[in-house]
Amino acid sequence: MIVGEALSGLVDQGDKRLNFQMEETDQDEGRWYKELTAVSDEIGSLDPLVTARPEVPMRKREAARKPVNRPPPQPPQSGLIIEELSDEEPPEEDDIVPYAKPDSDPEDSEEDATLVRRDKPKAPVYIRDLIKYLRDTDNYDHQKLALSTAPTLIRRKADYGTEVSEHAEELASLLVGLSDRFEMDNFDDLRAQGMMALIVAKPEKMGPWFAKTFFDGDYSISQRASILVVLGLSARELAGLETSEYAAAAAFPSKTLPQRVEKLYLGHSSSHSQSSSASLKPLPANALDNIATSLTSNFLAPLAAAAADAATGPDILKLSTFTSRLDEETPSNPKIKYKSRPKPRVRAIPNTTAQLLCTSFFFPLTARFQAALHAASSGGPRGGGSSRSILFHPYLLALYLKTLALVLHAAGPGTLALPQMTAELWRLLLGTRVRAQAVGDLAVTRGVLFGLLALLEVNEDRMRDVCAELGAEVVEAQEWVAGVFGGLRGGDEGGEEEQVKMLAAGVLVRLREAIEKWRLVLVGDLIGFG
Repeated sequence: MIVGEALSGLVDQGDKRLNFQMEETDQDEGRWYKELTAVSDEIGSLDPLVTARPEVPMRKREAARKPVNRPPPQPPQSGLIIEELSDEEPPEEDDIVPYAKPDSDPEDSEEDATLVRRDKPKAPVYIRDLIKYLRDTDNYDHQKLALSTAPTLIRRKADYGTEVSEHAEELASLLVGLSDRFEMDNFDDLRAQGMMALIVAKPEKMGPWFAKTFFDGDYSISQRASILVVLGLSARELAGLETSEYAAAAAFPSKTLPQRVEKLYLGHSSSHSQSSSASLKPLPANALDNIATSLTSNFLAPLAAAAADAATGPDILKLSTFTSRLDEETPSNPKIKYKSRPKPRVRAIPNTTAQLLCTSFFFPLTARFQAALHAASSGGPRGGGSSRSILFHPYLLALYLKTLALVLHAAGPGTLALPQMTAELWRLLLGTRVRAQAVGDLAVTRGVLFGLLALLEVNEDRMRDVCAELGAEVVEAQEWVAGVFGGLRGGDEGGEEEQVKMLAAGVLVRLREAIEKWRLVLVGDLIGFG
């Protein structure tokens, strides 16, 4: 304030001068500071400085007269340096232990300060935040966080509150229609895992929704294929045939012990297993095809073993090999040892998911397919739309048939609706074989054969009922498979045609065994006396 009033006094005149009217500025000290602007300090003359001789003290003059004893010149030092060591002990170090340097943000090491970001988005903890991140398609960080968090967050929130059930359809539509604009790593895998988490969390609601979306939604071929893949994999996970890597990571206990106390009860092995189970395992692009190939090998393994066993010669020649494995003495002949191989114990597990897979997965897919087939054949308004592209696209049609077969296999032979499922899928496969011949694609033929093989495997213990209920269909399937087997050349070991021919051979053997065993039932059904 004093400086302001002093400067104002130099510039302004009269009443325009600045005056704060404070006691501090009107006191002696304040007035003294303000009067400094009126002080005029001029430069004096230099004559007194030139004529005046500085007085030097007597001691300094006497010291100047005494000669100075300078040290003799030292010879130039050689390359060797001699260091004198003292016997004194080094000072003791302080007992203060410094703190370790905290880990810095990787972005803090950027030389350019403009590249350091302090507004990083946090991972979503609510479903509404997840939806907001997925909608923000122009933000890479939001998209990456949403895709990496969705599988665990959906599974964690499934049984807590109503967040997932209220936003399931909106979240599913966002995941299905999401496109890889930023070329992220494992984009397809993370998106499929998010859709699987929705189906596993709410199968009664999301199974029919995905089946409807596959036929009616305006999506690309790859997006429709991803819907079939997640339906097949989710059905196997619900049936207990597959275990997701995200299931353990989604554990959400309400109260937990401190980590130090928890180790005393759980031990290192449990904590290690939890951490390892939470690791992310990407799905391959052909996950359904790999599962179908594995199931095909399991189905055909007994037939291959029987064929190899029959090709080695009569049973009389194998007696020595058989007796050499006997290592237990029988009461009748103590010299011969015999040991019976114990049968594996089968644990009875209630099939609680079979009805769920029927009503929420299998029947919605078949019903929508029949409706789309009818609309395409009648030339209705939907005949030239998405349904037509699904029915006549070889890749989608083959993948659709494999999905139905995997759902049927996941339901298992203990399903109450197995007769209805068998009849519907068998007739659907026979109707699709015409399209397989029309498009001339081996993938569709392989899908039909895989569906028949799954039907024969699941209905292994009730083939009499199948022959009695579907006699004409069984004979028709046997004739078609025989024609497929005879029409394929094969020869290319490991090729697709060789694999299809091997699959046709396995189905043909199983069908002929059933027809030969239940011939009377089939004849009675075909002539109308069944």
